[in-house]
Amino acid sequence: MKIEEYIRRNRDKLDIEKPDEEYLWAGISQSFIKQKKSKQFYIVRIAAIALILITITYAGYEFTTIRKNQQLILSKIDPVLAQQEEQFQEQINSYYKLLHQTNFDKNQLVTNYSELQNIDDMIQQYSEDLKKHGPNPKILHSLMDLYQKKILVLDRMLNEIEKNKNYENDKSQTQI
Repeated sequence: MKIEEYIRRNRDKLDIEKPDEEYLWAGISQSFIKQKKSKQFYIVRIAAIALILITITYAGYEFTTIRKNQQLILSKIDPVLAQQEEQFQEQINSYYKLLHQTNFDKNQLVTNYSELQNIDDMIQQYSEDLKKHGPNPKILHSLMDLYQKKILVLDRMLNEIEKNKNYENDKSQTQI
């Protein structure tokens, strides 16, 4: 006996129970709600990632333009000072590049980065004072003096590195 014949003959006995339509529709509707929640969660995740990327981009932009804003303050005050400050910053940046290219050991230097950090803090403080109080000749002079001191400290560090290298070279040549 085939299954189809069995179903036809015994159909009355098999179809006794009626399905609970409310229970079935509740299950079907739950499956739709879960899909909506997962889509909404996916959209929220994309929005959060986009917000994080925008925040990081904005913070990076602000961080890189701090020095440019500093220059803009001086350009409003005196174009000659702004040009001088730009030259100082270019020289400072070139010294930093040279320092990183030397692959030096920080512990061997007498001059350390804390001096540079102190100068940077004072430059930041004077820049804020200029914003608050306007062009004060003493502040402007002090700011330019700080740039010169930073250049001198960087130059001293490069000289120390060069002396150490020369000493090591002389020492190795005399041992040979």
